[in-house]
Amino acid sequence: MTGNVWIIPGSPALALSRDDEPSQRLLAATRSLAGTADGRPIDIVCSLENKWRTAHAGSLRAWGGPGVTVRAGNHLGEIVGRYALGDPEVREVRPQIGNLDADAVTVVVVDGPAGLTERAPLALQPGAPETHQGIVRWLGGAEAVVVDTHVLEPQLWRELAALDRKNARLIDADASLGVGRYVAEWSV
Repeated sequence: MTGNVWIIPGSPALALSRDDEPSQRLLAATRSLAGTADGRPIDIVCSLENKWRTAHAGSLRAWGGPGVTVRAGNHLGEIVGRYALGDPEVREVRPQIGNLDADAVTVVVVDGPAGLTERAPLALQPGAPETHQGIVRWLGGAEAVVVDTHVLEPQLWRELAALDRKNARLIDADASLGVGRYVAEWSV
């Protein structure tokens, strides 16, 4: 399958946790997926809210990784997305999926529930594990789930749910750090 929508994690652990096997596995899966772009333009969709902004362009310095740099980006999702994809040329970065270009790859950088363990960003949240499992099934082709709670960026999940998928493939998923992280490929 050569999909035109990729869902990848926005977790800085992909770049900063070199000893964390699940993070490195997700990074490898994302980079393998990036190898299928075949010259298509790449657009990144991620949160561009000020809470995720840094003055250190193209750097994870603000998140504890001064040595991790990419060619551009002032928001966490964009910087992590560029890093995870191997720092390719990116045509556009935007905060919404909007109208998809069928000849491009739209990379949606988003994490799932942030309350899967006591040490997670939102601490353990009742219902978060069930939401995570629903997302895992959905990204692999099942019916969309409502993701309005337990996540930090529900709007991006709502936009994904509105897409008319023709094919869906979940490549990898992880919850070991208390946050749902996914690598998936869809044809829309």
